[in-house]
Amino acid sequence: MYKTTGCLSEIVTMSNNKLKDIDDTHVAEQHQLLRKGLSKRINQLPNEENGQTTSPDIPYSRNAAVSYINAGEEDQMELYGYRRSRFRTIFTWLFILKTLGILRMVFHWFPEWFLNCTHTRCSLEVAEKVLIVEIYQKKYRRVHIRSINCMSALQIINAATEKTIKGKKKSAEHRNSHVLQDLNKIDDSPILSLPNGDGTFHESTSVRMFTCKKLRYFWNRETKEFLKVKSLGPGMPTSSLHQSDAQQGLAGLSILEQQRRRAIFGSNFINVPVKSVLELLVLEVLNPFYIFQVVSVIIWIMIEYYYFSAALVVMSAAGITISIIQTRKNQKKLRNTVHGSDIIDVCRGGGVYETIRTEELVPGDMIILPANGCTMHCDAVLLFGTCIVNESMLTGESVPVIKTPLPFQTDVLYHPKEHSRHTLFSGTKVVQTRFYNEEKVMAVVTSTGFMTAKGSLVSAIMYPPPVDFRFERDSYRFIGFLASLASIGFTYSIIKKIIAGEAGVKVVFHSFDIITICVPPALPAAMTAGIILAQKRLEQRNIYCISPRSINVSGSLNCICFDKTGTLTEDGLDLWGVVPVVDGRRYIPPLRTPLKLSQALSTLRPHDRSPSAVICNVKLEPPLLLMGMATCHSLTIIDGNLSGDPLDLKMFESTGWELVEPSNEDTNKYDNICPTVVSWTPPNGNKVDPGILDTMDGGLDSPKVEVGIVRQFPFSSTLQRMSIICKRIGQEQLHFFCKGSPEMVQSLCKPETVPANHNEILEEYTRQGFRVIALAHRLVEIRSLHKVQKVQREDIENELTFLGLVVLENRLKPDTKAIINQLSDAAVRTVMVTGDNILTAISVARDCGMVGSQDQVVIVNYEEPTGAVSTEGKPHLTYSLAETPSIQTTPTSGTSSSAVNNSGDISLDITNPDLIGRYHLAITGKCWSIIQEHYPELVPRCVVKGTIFARMSPDQKQQLVQALQQLNYVVGMCGDGANDCGALKAAHAGIALSDSEASVASPFTSREASISCVPELIRQGRCALVTSFGIFKYMAAYSLTQFISVMILYEIGTNLTDFQFLYIDLFLICSLSALFGRTQPHPGPLFNRPPLTSLLSLPPVGSLLIQVFLVGFFQAVSMILLTKQDWFVPYMDLHNKTGLETGDFECHENYAIFCMSLCQYIVLALAYAKGKPFREVFLKNYWFVGALAASTACSICILIDPPYFIEKWLQLKMPPIEFRLIILGLSAAQVIMCLLTEEIVIDRGLVKLMDSSFWLKLRPRKEKYLAIEKEIKMSDWPPVQKSVDLSSIVTSTVAQK
Repeated sequence: MYKTTGCLSEIVTMSNNKLKDIDDTHVAEQHQLLRKGLSKRINQLPNEENGQTTSPDIPYSRNAAVSYINAGEEDQMELYGYRRSRFRTIFTWLFILKTLGILRMVFHWFPEWFLNCTHTRCSLEVAEKVLIVEIYQKKYRRVHIRSINCMSALQIINAATEKTIKGKKKSAEHRNSHVLQDLNKIDDSPILSLPNGDGTFHESTSVRMFTCKKLRYFWNRETKEFLKVKSLGPGMPTSSLHQSDAQQGLAGLSILEQQRRRAIFGSNFINVPVKSVLELLVLEVLNPFYIFQVVSVIIWIMIEYYYFSAALVVMSAAGITISIIQTRKNQKKLRNTVHGSDIIDVCRGGGVYETIRTEELVPGDMIILPANGCTMHCDAVLLFGTCIVNESMLTGESVPVIKTPLPFQTDVLYHPKEHSRHTLFSGTKVVQTRFYNEEKVMAVVTSTGFMTAKGSLVSAIMYPPPVDFRFERDSYRFIGFLASLASIGFTYSIIKKIIAGEAGVKVVFHSFDIITICVPPALPAAMTAGIILAQKRLEQRNIYCISPRSINVSGSLNCICFDKTGTLTEDGLDLWGVVPVVDGRRYIPPLRTPLKLSQALSTLRPHDRSPSAVICNVKLEPPLLLMGMATCHSLTIIDGNLSGDPLDLKMFESTGWELVEPSNEDTNKYDNICPTVVSWTPPNGNKVDPGILDTMDGGLDSPKVEVGIVRQFPFSSTLQRMSIICKRIGQEQLHFFCKGSPEMVQSLCKPETVPANHNEILEEYTRQGFRVIALAHRLVEIRSLHKVQKVQREDIENELTFLGLVVLENRLKPDTKAIINQLSDAAVRTVMVTGDNILTAISVARDCGMVGSQDQVVIVNYEEPTGAVSTEGKPHLTYSLAETPSIQTTPTSGTSSSAVNNSGDISLDITNPDLIGRYHLAITGKCWSIIQEHYPELVPRCVVKGTIFARMSPDQKQQLVQALQQLNYVVGMCGDGANDCGALKAAHAGIALSDSEASVASPFTSREASISCVPELIRQGRCALVTSFGIFKYMAAYSLTQFISVMILYEIGTNLTDFQFLYIDLFLICSLSALFGRTQPHPGPLFNRPPLTSLLSLPPVGSLLIQVFLVGFFQAVSMILLTKQDWFVPYMDLHNKTGLETGDFECHENYAIFCMSLCQYIVLALAYAKGKPFREVFLKNYWFVGALAASTACSICILIDPPYFIEKWLQLKMPPIEFRLIILGLSAAQVIMCLLTEEIVIDRGLVKLMDSSFWLKLRPRKEKYLAIEKEIKMSDWPPVQKSVDLSSIVTSTVAQK
């Protein structure tokens, strides 16, 4: 514990930092001024990483004739109004009754049809219901139908009150009495507080409202549109969130105002509904798949297929039960994960405080944070006091974050990302709070429920975007083809029976049976089994999946985007050394040990043995660089341990200083200043003559140096820096230190204090992959500590003196290089997207193998238009080689060689020998924005050739992923923090390397923080995709085989018996298809191309057609050979009626077709159970091999000499042994032909044909990125010429700041 009399007393005297009362009228005037003059800034907030302000690109097209909600935002949706029509409603329900409810079931599948049949389109102003249409990527359409609730203020307030106080009888009377007292004071009817778009409120006596995706929308009478109920704060001046006299309890919402707002905003509760078993059962049974099964069972019962009907009912019941149990389990798990409730104190105004449940909070409530911390159940802005917050549940990083009060500024608009250091987010845990004397730590609630950051994540899980996957689309088309084929067979069978004079209900139902044969009801179950097995295999490898449909998609990935820090490199940083600046203009050689910094600098002083010089050396002053490293941080002590950002921690530990803070039990607390003191004892390496010390008056005081941190300006990723104001204990002078990116700090320093070779030194370290931090200093002229607490950082972060560089080492993870090389060998493109420095990113890309040793990196930069080189006010793109630095400004008109073509596109001279071979583009976030805004035609080229994207904000990461997808890449994203959340959601397969709540937006989460999960996911995905292809082709071939068998037997008046169907469907098909997916992925290196993703491509279609042809051929041959036998008598010659009428199917024709088909079902499973290159050989799937062996043995037994009871059970009419052997021989020939066809014709023929130049000319590939690559090869882009010094890149970066 440091000296209370020395340090603590001095810091206490400087803590008089209460906000002055602000006149409400003045605030309102400022607010109105900002609404008019600063409206554009709402859409021009700085990007989080690069600190530049750009107008957002809104890629959402709009139709002027259509109404929208959330117009221009990511969740923009079309809106149409409807009102009920009595005539249409009556007419529709008459038809529903006539169809015995079948039409209503169809309306359940297509709710938009039901809306159009019972309502008429109208304006939104008079609408009773709204049709909400979501369009995803211009491909997918999802509709929501919601009723509009119209309620008066009194009705909605009473409803909200009753809901709030339900189950709280003790406080009900008290609360109702308060509400009634407030209501009795109002002469007119009660009013509601409706939010405006700028954070203010207006009054209304009624409201029209609907809810969609857990968010509320209300009707704005002035603008004639539905507006989303938004959070309080975004777009408002930060001064508007402050409330005067809050510490005296004179601010806050009254109970009545809270009820009014809760009526609009809803309860502060993230409600994940758990449907009842009955509701889930009804929804499951009404699924078209189960409806089809019900119809199938009815048809089979009518034709007396009782046993298989019973088996299908049992299997369906088991499937429904498992589905309901799993759905309820997932819903309960999600609800328990996000559910939270607590009590909290709120200020009611007039000095009244009340303890309420967190569910009752509304935006605008003034809450008091307890001293011992709490879990946040809302988003709130900190106004008084300081908090230490653990945001690991949100960001995945277990580093405590210090939250400071929101600055009172009338010209700065609040934004949660921009002011994240002042915002407490829902789901995070407040570990400690600090305050001054008896003052309270207070915050104002800005968001509740699903409007919070946590709520938006939960909403993303509950309403995921559709998975764009070609295999699924083709599977639906193929099922449609099977249904069309079944309808043809059904029509042919009915017409033939009518012509033959056959009649009867049973004959008609036998014809209907053709549909159930051709479209197998067990197909979805078989497909699901393979996915479930793949999911279990992933879990065994610590990769957890919340979206099983994404597993197949991951098998098609051909581009992976990686975050850098914590993903490719280790989380922590090791301090490599410091590079001080001396004499104000030059660097000295780097010092690997900062502890020796003071001694190293002292040796540079002129040798002086005078007593005063000796005393100076004894009382060694700490170097400013060392003091800056020891004070400019956000470290704190939690549970006796020093905690904070790993970078700050490494830097502070290297200084050898000590940090001391008061404990929670201390009575002296502080508001707005950090109660932190750091101390330093100079090394006693210099020995002084005691006689000299005796000559000094009073001897020599203790050389210990103590520095108190007066104020802290937290790190901002937008500003790329943090700053502090500190004070030497015992001195009056205040010091200001700034720490951040070298480019940013340099831009704040006096030019004469920056060494002349600064850019070269910086380039040297960043190119080697080091992370470099710069420090600067200035003296603070302000002497009033009260004014220090009010000063804005922009007013003091200038005219700094450059102190030097701190060099940190961020090592690659041990397996990063091997994994990147493995992906490269598999022709999977890898891209780095990071918020770090571009030169550091290039170095890491080279170290990990993302950029080959012989590859070249072209840095894309820009220059602002100036003077004569200005072209339409656009910035000029520049291109430079990273290794042999050069900058070639985009040529203007009149230049030769690399010139602008007629369309104004940038062209390049690719004939430059420096560019021979592969090259990669490296682009910064700011340059990415410039290209999007001014050169959109270059975006596809930059995306195709770009490998390194640095200084990218979270939004820009998401934009990059979407740009890759638009070029038909199948994109995966691998990241470890909340900054990657948007990109993880946007990617086809997002892989989160953390357990934070941000990872719930990602389909996959790896419990091991290693990118080794990426090739493993691709391997498992490829195996699952090939398995899905195989199962689908097998089930389709099985259906067509049975369809051919039935059609042949129908032609002669007979059919397969009930137990024959049962044997085929239950014993053969179910067992083989269920075990088909147990084959493991191929353990070797990833193959250099992904498997096919289209069922309608040449190999799958060709395979299916050829195999079905062979099936029909061998069944036809068996019938022809049967008719040639002397003992054969046709079925109709022995019966007066067909077996479809009598139910007697026993005949030789039945035997021939049934026994011939048994071999076909088995060999088709074997043919489609392919191994390499994506799966292990089927022989290692022991369960499947056992099922094949058992099926083969039983089928041969049935074919040759079945036991008597089996013969009677299957109703077989056994032919002579000679014909049985003929069928066995045909079966053997079928096996040989089937396997040879698949191996030679398909794998070595059609698959290779698709890669041939002939086929590619006939059917060019449709991927857009291939066309872009071809276009780049044929052009002279980018225009790179001879190199110049790369330091100009750094200078350009500073100019951008």
